[in-house]
Amino acid sequence: MDGTKDSGTDHVEQYVENPKDQDLRSVPTALLDWSPEERRQREKALVRKIDTRLLIIMLVMYILNYLDRNNIAAAKSAGLQDDLNLKGEEYQVCVSILFVGYLLMQVPSNMILNRSGKPSIYLPGCMVVWGIISCLTAVTKDFGGLLAVRFSLGFVEAAYFPGCLYFLSAWYTRKELVERTALLYVGSLISGAFSGLISAGITSGLNGARGIAAWRWLFIIEGSLTIFVALLACFIVPDLPRTTSWLSNDEKVLAAWRLEEDIGEDDWVDSEHQSMFHGAKLAIL
Repeated sequence: MDGTKDSGTDHVEQYVENPKDQDLRSVPTALLDWSPEERRQREKALVRKIDTRLLIIMLVMYILNYLDRNNIAAAKSAGLQDDLNLKGEEYQVCVSILFVGYLLMQVPSNMILNRSGKPSIYLPGCMVVWGIISCLTAVTKDFGGLLAVRFSLGFVEAAYFPGCLYFLSAWYTRKELVERTALLYVGSLISGAFSGLISAGITSGLNGARGIAAWRWLFIIEGSLTIFVALLACFIVPDLPRTTSWLSNDEKVLAAWRLEEDIGEDDWVDSEHQSMFHGAKLAIL
């Protein structure tokens, strides 16, 4: 009558921009009880909690992803090329073949990840496999063996970076995701800055230890470190906001709803209502 509106109506208008959409996007009851300021404070606290849980482990995983694909350069300096009797362009072919496997697997990997909806298993699982492959580089005897290992390494490593971005998109809004992606790229710089020091320490201190060449120790140690971190990640990396155990019920509701506001869907499409090509589409776009 007097033009005033009750607080519940005010809150609904805060969260549903188009009144016609109210029947399609029902605002969670918990959010209706919060003032706009309380909503902002709760969301800031939620994002900090997500950052603490996700970003450190994802950054470490990316550093090792980058380290394991590039340590072949340090291995060459430590005698890999001579020990494997690589001729002409064979070494460079082994370096480049990794990216063939990488390109072939990027989109299929995201399709598999989308279909499974289990990043807590898929991403660390892929990391264990590429850590094992990195270790196996130490037992190669010739060009053919090194070529096969490098192709396999690229094939499996391809799962991580696009899969990581896909996973983070289930937790962060588009604006937040840009900032977190930039942080991941810092990981490649950190890896480049310290990989030389790590390699120098291994190759100078372990050359000939137990009758094993220094460059072989390099792959064994760095691959083993990757496997160790991957096993830790199995206990740290969550799945999706609605299914994680370290968020309260209100935090789960807020985590999912703010993504609905931002992009219209809160996480992976339910496996019963999607095709395998849904993952390919999201990976490309």
